[in-house]
Order: sequence, then C-alpha cells, then structure tokens
Amino acid sequence: KDTHRGKRSRSAMQMGFNRADGDEKDEEEVRTLRQRAAAITTAMIGTAVGLTCAENFLFVFFFGGASSGGEEMAILIFRSIFPVHALAAAMQSIGVIHKFLEPAGNNGGGRFGVGKIILPAVLLHGTFDSILMGINVYIESAWGAYYKANNGREPDDESFVPYNAVVVNVVVWVCICLTMLGGLVWYVAQNRSQKQRLKKLEDQEDHMLMELAAMNSDGRRKRSYVNPKMVKLGGRDDNHEFV
Repeated sequence: KDTHRGKRSRSAMQMGFNRADGDEKDEEEVRTLRQRAAAITTAMIGTAVGLTCAENFLFVFFFGGASSGGEEMAILIFRSIFPVHALAAAMQSIGVIHKFLEPAGNNGGGRFGVGKIILPAVLLHGTFDSILMGINVYIESAWGAYYKANNGREPDDESFVPYNAVVVNVVVWVCICLTMLGGLVWYVAQNRSQKQRLKKLEDQEDHMLMELAAMNSDGRRKRSYVNPKMVKLGGRDDNHEFV
C-alpha cells in the first residue's frame, strides 16, 4: 500500500503544478492526504507562533503600561502560558484542510468559505478577549466607585484595591482555562474525525489505482490479475481469464 501511495498519479484529490520550463506534465504528489494535512496544520501553527512572539514583544515592552521590569516579565509569562493564537490557528486548519483536501461531496468539503473556516477561532479568541475586557471593566468600575465615594482622594495604603484581588484572579484563571480547554477539546475531536475521513479517501484511491493497474488498455482485466473472491470459487470468464 505504501508503494502505491508513493506513486500516486494526478487525481481529483491531488494538487499538481506546471513545471517552470513550460512542460505540460505535472509534478507527482508523493505525500498522502494525511501528510499534507499535517503540513498545513504545522505551517499555520508556526505562523501563529511567530505572530504571538511579535505581539507579546510589542504589548509587553511598548504598549503594556508596566512600570517595572518585574511587571513586564509577569505580563510576558502570563501571555505565554495561554497560546491562544496557536490553538486558533490549529482550529482554522481543520477548515482549510476540509476545503482543499476533501472532495466537494464528502461531508461538505469544497463548500467551506472563509467564514466557516475562521468561525471557531473567532469564537475562541473573542471569548478569551471578552474575559480580559470584562475583568478590566470591573476593576475600572470599582476604582470609579471608590473615587466617587471618597471625593477623588487617593487611598493612604498604596497596596489597597477596592475589590477582592484573590477572587478576581481566580475568576480570570478559571474562565480562561475553561475557554482554552473547550477549544482544545473541539480541535482534538475534529482532528480525529478528519483523519478518519482522509484515511477513507486514501483507501479509496489505493483501491482505484489497483483496479486500474489490473486493466488492459481496452478496459479488460489482465490475465495476471486474480480476484481473491473468485479464487475460492474457482471461477473463470468465457475467455478463460480470471475474473
């Protein structure tokens, strides 16, 4: 089976490209569908990690508003613990693979637009950002209520905060962890289902190639081809060829 997969010809499930010298022959795709799917996912996650690195650098050291090096490192560590961009890219790769590697009639493949591809990632990232924004709004509201009640006077104790910091931090961590876990579970489930569909497509193509290899140019089976089902029955056709 691996030999057949390594010599796949051009088909509806393969993507070829013309040679630079103008030759009409296409480059043979030697990778299986699952290998190409893994390459797509790896490329998208790698791009997302690069984006995360650049964003964290800019946010922490230029736009984060940290007053000390310790605060900058704390923000950087917090943002690095939750790889939301990498997970969002992995989730989008499910739709990209579904669109370009699965046939149009296979569970909706080919009819996937940009909206369907990015929707799971948008929901994940949007929920993640909404949690952080919600907490910031709560903190700002608590400080606003404090200044209003004290006529704008600053607290005497510099460590004072007008809210329960422990509760706020616990709520943030729990909500973010649940959001990331939900996205990860969704991706794992979709990835497993997609791999099974791709394996079926590979098996169908292997079967088609074996059938074609057993045919003469006129569409009749070669004498050397033996149908395992007929071997048990000892059957032959009218021309004394195995069928």
